[in-house]
Amino acid sequence: MKAADKKQNRLKDDSLFGLLSSYKSNNTFIRIMISEKQDSIIIQISDNPAKWLDLGVEKPSDYKSIRRLEIGTHKISLKYLCPEHLVKALGPLLGIDLPIDRVEINNNLAGGGCLALKTSLKYKGRVLQGIKKLLGMNPQKKYEILEKNLSENQE
Repeated sequence: MKAADKKQNRLKDDSLFGLLSSYKSNNTFIRIMISEKQDSIIIQISDNPAKWLDLGVEKPSDYKSIRRLEIGTHKISLKYLCPEHLVKALGPLLGIDLPIDRVEINNNLAGGGCLALKTSLKYKGRVLQGIKKLLGMNPQKKYEILEKNLSENQE
């Protein structure tokens, strides 16, 4: 009788949480930097905060990091998704509504680094709204992004 009970407990978890739990080690960390003097805002995403890029500016002390409370979110990272998954599914602008000709994109994800987007400070509202939407993504949408990346890799 006990052997049958153990077998039932080991059944595969087909719920959404069970499907996502196999990707538990994947994380995406987000950092937003603002400089009033440089009139620019920089978004960086990486799978490890130790890989943040040097800002590539003359005075990095001009930049101030935005905290999660200023954005209005409880967290500043995404579970279950790698930065590569986000870029493949949402594009290089990560689904943020910005004019493509006003954004400098520095993509070092293939080299194990991070993705950096730099734009004018006048788009701060759009950037914060887009990051808030990205961080508030529901588990169903995360799983759809994972499925999309898995199907591309299988073909």
